[in-house]
Amino acid sequence: MASILVVAASLPWVWAIGTFAAEPLPAHVGTRLLQSGSLVIEVGDPEAADCRWNKGLRFSPVANVLRAQLHGQEFLYSPVAGGALTYLGGLPMEFDIGQEAFQPDPPGYNEGANGDPFLKIGVGILRRNASAYSFSASYPVVELARTTAAWQKDRAHFVQTLAGDARGYSCHLEEDVIVKNDRLILNYLLRNTGTKPFTTEQYLHDFLSFSGRGVGPNVRLSFPYDFTTNPVVLPWQPSGRVRDIGMAAATVYTRIANSIEFMDKATGVPKIWVYRPQDYAGPELCAVDFADTQQRMTIETSIPAVYTGIWTTDYQVSPEQFLLISVAPGAEARWTRTYTFYVDGFVPQDVTGDNAVDANDLARLSSTWLRRPGDQTWEPAGDVSAAKDDRIDLQDLAALARQWRQAGGLASPIAHWKFDETAGAMAFDERGPYPAVLRNFPADGSQWVAGISGGALRFDGIDDAVEIGDLPTLAPGTPRALTAWIKLSEKPTANRAVLTWGEPAGSPSWRLEVDANRRLRFSCGAGYAVASRVVGDTEWHHVTVAIDPVVPGTSHTSDIRLYIDARPQTVYEMKEQDLTACLTESLQIGVPYDPAASQPFYGMIDDLRLYDTALCPAHVRRIHDAAIP
Repeated sequence: MASILVVAASLPWVWAIGTFAAEPLPAHVGTRLLQSGSLVIEVGDPEAADCRWNKGLRFSPVANVLRAQLHGQEFLYSPVAGGALTYLGGLPMEFDIGQEAFQPDPPGYNEGANGDPFLKIGVGILRRNASAYSFSASYPVVELARTTAAWQKDRAHFVQTLAGDARGYSCHLEEDVIVKNDRLILNYLLRNTGTKPFTTEQYLHDFLSFSGRGVGPNVRLSFPYDFTTNPVVLPWQPSGRVRDIGMAAATVYTRIANSIEFMDKATGVPKIWVYRPQDYAGPELCAVDFADTQQRMTIETSIPAVYTGIWTTDYQVSPEQFLLISVAPGAEARWTRTYTFYVDGFVPQDVTGDNAVDANDLARLSSTWLRRPGDQTWEPAGDVSAAKDDRIDLQDLAALARQWRQAGGLASPIAHWKFDETAGAMAFDERGPYPAVLRNFPADGSQWVAGISGGALRFDGIDDAVEIGDLPTLAPGTPRALTAWIKLSEKPTANRAVLTWGEPAGSPSWRLEVDANRRLRFSCGAGYAVASRVVGDTEWHHVTVAIDPVVPGTSHTSDIRLYIDARPQTVYEMKEQDLTACLTESLQIGVPYDPAASQPFYGMIDDLRLYDTALCPAHVRRIHDAAIP
């Protein structure tokens, strides 16, 4: 595939006056740009004479999203050259691919004979041949559907109509494309205008390519359920030696809990079909992370997918959620696909794009107060709340206030113990009313020592303990994080407890340890995640645990992110566990959760912080660097 041109690496730029937001020039002909804040979406214009994306007989010209760029980073594979009529980049839409025996063919194809018309939804009425349906065949055209579009600065409305029918099959298709700062929303309406009922299957190719980089290693697809696959994706088995998971894999891809991770450059990977459990009732979504660029995209559908097909090449990964939709004559179906984009350090509430949420953003929001799309002074970047109200109101003001003057979006900790005291049996919380009580430390104050920044607290590895009670209760399954500096006095030969966040033994508490292999280990209940990098080497290390749920309100071990010295860690070993019920009302430092399984901490701890939000890599770097002279 060396001849395929990926355009993300060398795009020209212009600057939107007064917004400081980078706006990419269109990379294709016959396209338009939609923008809200720092998110720019390039969409094919089906009415443009030079648009190459409205002439094929497979993919639909309706709302053909070609590129997505957030804060200067690209998310989609979008070739300029090659296969313009049948093979697209971006998010091309197709109905009724009929590729597998379990997938439906287009309405009417199998009812007719050679030369009879059939309905290719999203394209028009075509004429079949004597063979079985093939999505890549160029069938004769009876009637191409008429597609029109109405454009605004942050949205477009597409309408596709047919004048005739294919032996009783016909339809009317509409789609709204809406851009909201960090997400792309695609709303669909499909009406059966024929005399026969039909069942159709829609998917989008979802060609993901992060900042023009290839696929693997360090690309992970995560699901909020315990999936099954065909072909079977074997679970990761750690090697006997201490080495990075990316270096130890024997295959291109492997399963880690509820995730599929590409361990090496992906070439010739067969399509993987992912199935959710029959009793799963949560949201239909998947997340794709690329560790090298610290980008993530989540893809969610408003109705359940019958399966997700993962098609991967060396230049893109495409998690395709197939939706099965049945429509009776005269009836209509509605559904939504939502793409949410993440870039390390990007804050959706940064209306002006100047990397700060301050008076400039408040002024921009205030100038369009109570405005709606279509109003002359509508400013889409001011619609910063997650609500789908399409109005700048109190919800947006509240969302902006939550990020007010937080450097790079870094929230203040809910509790912060610097351990800078020099005497006494208390360590004070810099943020408020959560003092730490020292137990079993020497009376002479020798536990107060020099740390990485100011003072630190030394633990003797025998019975020293710090207890902190009545911490604020966090809602189950919500984001949270903790950071600390640690230094062991000797290389461990058994697990050494750093802290336990939660109730005493017997409850599903958070437990942070340095294990017998000197690695950072997070546990909760029976679940655990182990970082690959060594921390038990008697040197100072900054450690971070952040929980960033794929599904809000429901968290699992696979949602845990581990950092060592501000570097995101590859997980060496993991066992899945539902963390939603984990209790976090109290904190014990240096005390083992189970004395039979681990030992008290032996070494120094400094600058411990708790957060009620998930820290991103940029946040962790900021905390880490602030302590380095």
